[in-house]
Amino acid sequence: MHILFVYPSQADDATNRYRCVHLCEALVAAGHTAEHVSAGQDAVRVAHDIVVLHRLPWGGPGSAFAAAARRVGARVVYSADDLIFDLEHARHTGTLFPDDPLRYRHSKRDAEANLQTLQNADGALFSTEFLAQHTTFVPLRSEERARAGGGQPSQRQGEVIRNFLGTELLMLSQSARERREAFGKLRQDDRVTLGYLSGSPTHDADLADIALPLAAALERFSQARFLVVGTVALPGPLRRFEQNGRVRRHPYVPWRELPGLIAQVDINLAPLDLTQPFNHAKSEIKFLEAAAVGVPTIAARSVALLETKGALLCGTDSEWAEALAAWLSDPETRKAAGEAAFAVLEKHQASTRSGIESVFAAWMPEKAISGSATVTRPRKSKLVGKIFQSEQKYLRRWHYFKRHWRLANEQERHGGGTA
Repeated sequence: MHILFVYPSQADDATNRYRCVHLCEALVAAGHTAEHVSAGQDAVRVAHDIVVLHRLPWGGPGSAFAAAARRVGARVVYSADDLIFDLEHARHTGTLFPDDPLRYRHSKRDAEANLQTLQNADGALFSTEFLAQHTTFVPLRSEERARAGGGQPSQRQGEVIRNFLGTELLMLSQSARERREAFGKLRQDDRVTLGYLSGSPTHDADLADIALPLAAALERFSQARFLVVGTVALPGPLRRFEQNGRVRRHPYVPWRELPGLIAQVDINLAPLDLTQPFNHAKSEIKFLEAAAVGVPTIAARSVALLETKGALLCGTDSEWAEALAAWLSDPETRKAAGEAAFAVLEKHQASTRSGIESVFAAWMPEKAISGSATVTRPRKSKLVGKIFQSEQKYLRRWHYFKRHWRLANEQERHGGGTA
């Protein structure tokens, strides 16, 4: 098999690493040819059996690469790891200000374009069963067979390959885990660090969702500390703990530095604001990254997350309180959970990678591809791309301004003063 993954931005973006770079790595290890490219390149040669369009909207790079794939007889697969192809997504994206009319129009347009790419694909690839079950589509080859007298085209759900860690991150995590274990043997104090590693300020509502049980745990267990990573806002109930030094802030770090930061944590927290349907599509990346360093996770019980050893899933404040108390009060149970998480990760890595080859084999074209086609970015596309990037930049700046204004004026997120 010869497979091309195309994504809209840089390879180091988390979504592109997990859904393109890691899959390429697994396919190459299995003896196939796989490569990944950015849709922003000036020219890309398409001479592959399968072309995977990851989060590419129609009417731009999505349609251009699909057309090139059709010319050579390749199969086209749409790929997504978020609910970006559902028009309802337009109301749920950007949890900072979900009712912002400008953001709504922008997200609705993006969702419509991604949905069109999905509808023009031969197959679909998702990161969770929730995403696969959320939509059906009609593969073009089914339409072609129907026109040829083969009956009505049948609707299909997409295939699922869950996220897994790449080789480089595993190696970095192994080193961090070894350092963590060595340091643990030398520790003389009983401090327990809870950690929330956020990627962006759009996770304010996620952390706020567990503010009350987390504050109660910090109040009850004097040995507990809280590490907050990223630009997420600290909810009102937690602010007094920051004032007395029990909450530590750390800036966002590149992914290669993440294992070393996770190694400073005893319990990894992965809350989600489950009032947003968008969040139910989230996969277990936070669990996997922590498990690689031997750290257990307490997470929100979303539809897409799987019950597993080394993790406690919670759906209510009382469940969060019980889970926090269980691991804060018993270091042996916490240590065993970390070891269980690492064992689960190893099995997950092996089982996920072993199933990748069969998924792509089912998408192989019936006839060998013929020739090649080159996708170039015309001046109009480049101009539209620059306009889109400028609009995105404006939206980010506007939302950051609104967010800072809100945080500067609010007294609390959950009522009752500043604590």
